[in-house]
Amino acid sequence: MINVLASEWTKLRSVRSTPLSLLAAAAVSIAGAYVSSTGRAADYAKLSAADKLSFDPVNLSFDGLAFAQLAFGVLGVLAISSEYSTGQIRTTFTVVPRRPVVLAAKAAVTTAIAILVGGVLALTCFFVAQAGLHSAHLGVSLNSPGALRAVLGAGFYLLTLTLLGLGLGALIRHTAGAISTLFALVFILPVVAANLSSWTTWPTKWNLWSAGNALITTQPTAVNAPTPAQGLLICTAYALVPLVLAFAFTLRRDA
Repeated sequence: MINVLASEWTKLRSVRSTPLSLLAAAAVSIAGAYVSSTGRAADYAKLSAADKLSFDPVNLSFDGLAFAQLAFGVLGVLAISSEYSTGQIRTTFTVVPRRPVVLAAKAAVTTAIAILVGGVLALTCFFVAQAGLHSAHLGVSLNSPGALRAVLGAGFYLLTLTLLGLGLGALIRHTAGAISTLFALVFILPVVAANLSSWTTWPTKWNLWSAGNALITTQPTAVNAPTPAQGLLICTAYALVPLVLAFAFTLRRDA
């Protein structure tokens, strides 16, 4: 297993798209945190009393993640779909006939990268945003109620996107198809759910976007929004269900 892990790590780090996508995600996330915080600090005096009461200095730290999250999902997709596209997966399965071991190694490597990079990125975004809010005396510390939980939640959400991408890549085995499905689940499904909210509320509550937002907010949740605990369970389901299906189908299908 150690040799398989080393092999998967070599594959992932040697692909140029891996560092480029993570750097792009970091740049967008940090820039988004700075722009959101400084803009909100400048406009805070103009807000209504109700808006000031619901103001969440922690949640806005992760505004940039709305755009950067796709990069983590794409990382997961490319960890396996690129091998299917080039046919290298046949060589991999020849060298390591136990296919679940290969998929487990890919999951372990991508998980380690997502935890490390996502955790550092979430913490950086938090401190950048709080620095931007400092001019209006709106910043909070990591010891503030809910702040550390939100930072950890942001990192967990990025891990969810990575494992979701890996599961979709293993199931669909086509880069464009897996990324399109990922995009639909992350961006399109919440829009559809919002349009259905007039007659049913469960799509709004149980989609990935709402779950991720529940993890990074420190204010009381809206009526139809999931709680942080529910958000954690929803994200876990989105991460694990495609992976479990991928393990099952990998054993039954030809490479």
